[in-house]
Amino acid sequence: MISTATAKGPARLLVAFDLETTGLSAATDRIVEVGAVRFEPSGRELDRFARLVHPGRPMPPAAQTIHGISDAALADASPASTVLPEFLNWLGDPGTTTLLAHNAVFDAAFLGRELARAGRSMPGHAVIDTLALARRRLPGAPNHRLDTLARLLGFDPDGPHRALADSLRVKALWLALAVDAEPAVAYPIHDPNAAPPAPLGWDRLAEAIALGHCVQIQYNGGTRGSAPRAITPRRFLHKGGRAYLIAYCHLGAAEKAFRLDRVRAYEVIGKVQTSC
Repeated sequence: MISTATAKGPARLLVAFDLETTGLSAATDRIVEVGAVRFEPSGRELDRFARLVHPGRPMPPAAQTIHGISDAALADASPASTVLPEFLNWLGDPGTTTLLAHNAVFDAAFLGRELARAGRSMPGHAVIDTLALARRRLPGAPNHRLDTLARLLGFDPDGPHRALADSLRVKALWLALAVDAEPAVAYPIHDPNAAPPAPLGWDRLAEAIALGHCVQIQYNGGTRGSAPRAITPRRFLHKGGRAYLIAYCHLGAAEKAFRLDRVRAYEVIGKVQTSC
């Protein structure tokens, strides 16, 4: 039986969140602001979280140009080791709360690196990627930047580029595009200095990689369209805000990259034979 690839667990409550940082590298840069909005699947807002975070270093001019947060604004802010535990407590139980972020692997990695620096363990929340969702639902958009999508869909395109404002845009994007039956690309909060994690909800693919098993996928893309194809998955790859499955394609007799947001369903066949 073909099983759909979905994120773990039902989303009883949703939290759209965003981070502002000193740069783009989760391994070396630091968080300077956390913003989030908690809401019900109906869209009814329940609460907001907004905190500045002292990065322990001067703000690079290029980063300040993007979000407008200066060293002076951060002078009295608490460090990540204080703010992030408050944020995790505010998030609540991973079993009842699912996180949303645009380019989720970026935010999941930054959170994980800061938690690792503070000597804290990784929480178990799933972080669903609204960037992957937008690429699937709006393939004709000029690009899939959050401000472009906000302008395209008509919700607050010209507001400030700050963590809480972007969180509200992520919420609006989710409410405009999400369909319960569609698969989601989601990530665990993780330390980017460790091995790259498998996206959440793709456990059987991760198991197939570990065991060297063959998998049949339904894939929307490439020359075969949505026709089933047999692959042997090798590893996951995150690049340019996209999640890929690197796999040996038995039809083409070559290793290829398959975008996870285009994998509609998959079935683990078993051990690799001459042809699978």
